[in-house]
Amino acid sequence: MNSIQARFNLIYPRFKYTCRNLSVHGPSFLARKDVNFIYRFIYFIIYINVWVFAVASIYKYITTYQEDTIRFTTRTDYLDWNTTFPSITICENANIDKLSRQIQKLQIENGDKMATFAKEIAFFSGECQSCNYNYENDFIITKEFLNLTSAFRSDCKSLFVRCTWDDKPMNCCKHFKPIQTEYGLCYSMNNNQIGEKHTPYYVATSENRRLGILELVLSENYEAFLHSPEDVPYWNMENDRRATVLYGSRGSILFSVVDIVNEPEVSLTAPEIRQCRFPNESPENFKGYKYYSYSVCIIQCRIEAQLELCNCTSHLSPVEYNDRYCDLEGLKCLTKHYGTLKKLRVPGTNDTGLNCKCLSSCVEPDYNIIAKKFSDPERELTSAILKIILSNRPYERVTRQVARTTLDLVVAMGNCFGLCFGGSLLSIVEVVYYVCFKQWKYTNVNLVH
Repeated sequence: MNSIQARFNLIYPRFKYTCRNLSVHGPSFLARKDVNFIYRFIYFIIYINVWVFAVASIYKYITTYQEDTIRFTTRTDYLDWNTTFPSITICENANIDKLSRQIQKLQIENGDKMATFAKEIAFFSGECQSCNYNYENDFIITKEFLNLTSAFRSDCKSLFVRCTWDDKPMNCCKHFKPIQTEYGLCYSMNNNQIGEKHTPYYVATSENRRLGILELVLSENYEAFLHSPEDVPYWNMENDRRATVLYGSRGSILFSVVDIVNEPEVSLTAPEIRQCRFPNESPENFKGYKYYSYSVCIIQCRIEAQLELCNCTSHLSPVEYNDRYCDLEGLKCLTKHYGTLKKLRVPGTNDTGLNCKCLSSCVEPDYNIIAKKFSDPERELTSAILKIILSNRPYERVTRQVARTTLDLVVAMGNCFGLCFGGSLLSIVEVVYYVCFKQWKYTNVNLVH
C-alpha cells in the first residue's frame, strides 16, 4: 500500500506539470490553481464533449475512406483511344448423330446408350444421368474420361471452316487457341489466359475509325461467348453474351463497348476497398489460369465446392487438377449435388447454390449487346455462320479514380485535431517528450513544491 502511495505521489505531480505546460488547448487550463474549481469542472464537461465530437468525426472519416474511396467519371475525349475487340470463345456443342456414327465405327454394342453416355462425358454439363446405367460392355466406361472427351470432340482444323476480319480472310487456328473451360476444350481469340503472345484486333484507333466485323464459319453446332480478354466461359455466364449457332443457320450479334480505365492510384488501394481485382492480383490458391477475373474466381469456387462435396472434380477442370479428376462414382456424386454446384446463390436469399464471394475485375469493359438475330437451319447451308459486329464507334469510357487517398485521410484527421484542440504534429512530439524523455529527476524538487 505504501508503495502505491509513493508511486502516486511521484506520478501525480509530473502529470500536473505536463498538463500545465502542454501547448494544446484544455489540459493547461484544467491544471491551473488560480481558476475556480466550478469553472474548471464546466470546462472539463465541455472538453469531454469536444473529445466525443473529435472521435466521432475521425471515425466518420475512416469509415468514408474505407467504403467510399472510389469514384467513377465518364470521359469523351475518344480521339486518342485504342479500343480492343473483345475475346471470342467458341465451344463445340454435342451432336448426338455424330457421336452415334463414331460409336458405330468402334463397333460397340448398345450404340444409342453408349452415345448418350459419351455425350454426357465429352460434353459434361454438371450431371451424368447415364452414369447410373448398368453397362454390359465396359469398353468406354473403363477409359479415362479426359481421353474419351478428346476422342469425341472436334479439333480446331475440323471445327473451323473459314474466318474473316473486316471481310479479309484470317487463319482461324492461328488466332483461336485452345483453352480449357467448364465446357471442355474450347477455342478463344484475344484471350490473355492462353499464355501466348498474340496481336489483339483494334476496332477503333485515332488513325482508323472503321468498325470491326468478325465472321465465323464452322462445321458443327457451337456456342459463342463474347467476354473480356481475362475472362473464361463458365456455366453461369450471362445469356446475352452467349449465342448458340446451329448447323445450317446464320446469326449475327451487334454489340457496343465501354472501356474502363484505372488511374495509377487505384492499384495502391486494397482490393476489398476498391471492390475489384486487377488481373495480376490472382490469389495463391487459384490454379489453372494465369490472370484473375470474375469468371476465373467462379470456376475456382466451383472446383473447391466439388472437392469438398465429392472429394474430386470434373474431368473438364484445368489440367492442374488431373490427379483429382472424378471416376464414375465421382461423377454420380457430382450429379447428386448438381442443383448446388451449378447455380450461384443470390446474396440475401436462402436458395440453393454456391456462395462465391468473388470480386469483379478492375479492367473488364462493359459489353452491351444491342441485338442478336438468328435464322432457322437451312438444308442448303452446310455450315454454321456467325457475324460479330461492333454496332457503333466507342464515344465514351469510364475512369475509375481514387476519391480519397491515405494522405487525404491523414489531412482530414489533422484538421479535426487542430480545430478541436489547437494541436499539430509537434503537439504529439511534445507529449512523447514529457512522457518518455523528460529528465524528471532534475524537476522532482520543484514539482513537490
